Amino acid sequence: MNRTLLTPAGTEWHLENVVHKLTLRAGLPGARVYDLAADALRASRAAGLSREHRLALALPGSWMVNSPAISRVMRRWALEPVRRSLLAIMQLVEDGPDGWRDETATRAQVLARLLPTLGDEPYILEAVSKVLALLAPELVPLLPAPALAFLLGADAPADAASLARVLDCFAAWSIELEDDLAGVAAELGRAGLPPLDPAQVLDRLLWFDSEGHRHFTTKSPAPLA
Repeated sequence: MNRTLLTPAGTEWHLENVVHKLTLRAGLPGARVYDLAADALRASRAAGLSREHRLALALPGSWMVNSPAISRVMRRWALEPVRRSLLAIMQLVEDGPDGWRDETATRAQVLARLLPTLGDEPYILEAVSKVLALLAPELVPLLPAPALAFLLGADAPADAASLARVLDCFAAWSIELEDDLAGVAAELGRAGLPPLDPAQVLDRLLWFDSEGHRHFTTKSPAPLA
């Protein structure tokens, strides 16, 4: 898979050596366990597990990819009234790319109202993205600061407006590149890696290209694709 995307910041993002990069990523313990948790939550939703129960599982699961949220923040998120806000945010994103694109303006407005209710910690956007990426993996990417800057530019604020901009582009890209991304996911699955949605392939590549490459040496194996 070799494609080039134009980010909202106006820079080119070259999608290349994707299987190789995501194979390296999957070797990290937290990454593999996080992907397994996302797959289990996907199955639990299909089986009818309530939104409330899935949220309870996703909160601690988000720590597997270095969520900056401390336990006191997680406890606050598990209690009313913040829990109610998180459940409402789940509803905004769990319809996937099509659902988001059908009501982008309305959902972005609601998101702008709800996100500040989660707290005033400077890392709220990153922390909530790592929860939502378990609950709505077909749309929401993980957004640590390097990933946000990679997509929106170094000056982009970590707020609801930025999250909405990221969801806009991820929804469009996931639909446009669905076949290519699904092909990568299938190849990774044949190699024994956890199942991924097309959008998850793009998200994991975003992490690798924005910061994850620093975890690996130049002696890594030659690219597979």
